[in-house]
Amino acid sequence: MSPHHTTLPALLAMSCLTSFASAGSTSWSFDVSTGGEDVFWTSSTTVATDATDYEYVYDITYIAADVVFMGIVFGPFDVTSSIDPEMRHGEGSNPGPLPIVIGDSYISADADDDGTIDVEAHLYMEISGSGNGFISLTDIFLGDVVYDMGWPFGEQNVQIDRVYLQGTMVVTPVYNDCLGDINGDDTVNVNDLLQLIGDWDGSGDSDIDGDGVVGVNDLLELLAVWGPCA
Repeated sequence: MSPHHTTLPALLAMSCLTSFASAGSTSWSFDVSTGGEDVFWTSSTTVATDATDYEYVYDITYIAADVVFMGIVFGPFDVTSSIDPEMRHGEGSNPGPLPIVIGDSYISADADDDGTIDVEAHLYMEISGSGNGFISLTDIFLGDVVYDMGWPFGEQNVQIDRVYLQGTMVVTPVYNDCLGDINGDDTVNVNDLLQLIGDWDGSGDSDIDGDGVVGVNDLLELLAVWGPCA
């Protein structure tokens, strides 16, 4: 198994607070475990689905594993520190509309530092179209690991039987009162127009309508709000 590894994405936060209004944050705690089967988590509450942007922060606070030795399950053993901190934390801001992907990466650990991956899973996180937090753990690999089982056994090669994942996700809907103000100076003017033209056929802040591509519709929306922000 040799998947491509990436760090969890952290996108740029919005810079102009005077042009944005927050609707209040929603915090979710998640707690999932797997013995190798795919697992899915959906929050019991939702965030507003009509915001122009969504700020988010997530932290994976606890990762642990059970192991099997001589037919007996031991654990869970905390392996949080074995996971790259960049894979356990992410924050940023994405433009609406929902759904928005906020994490899409493999997380893995070499718990015994022998140069081989002992546990790995594809972690996917999003704010769904309905405003729920959603997490999936798929493509899960549970290998073996050298672990000190104590006296009289000492270090033994044991099979990982189950992994546990806990953390938090905080999402804040943000309403942009001046969508055409791309550079955040509280005025829609030629500077915003030049930035939009420079981003043409791309994405990012100049994608005013949030369809993923900077184009004619974004240009028309910018021209419609030309002048100082309200």
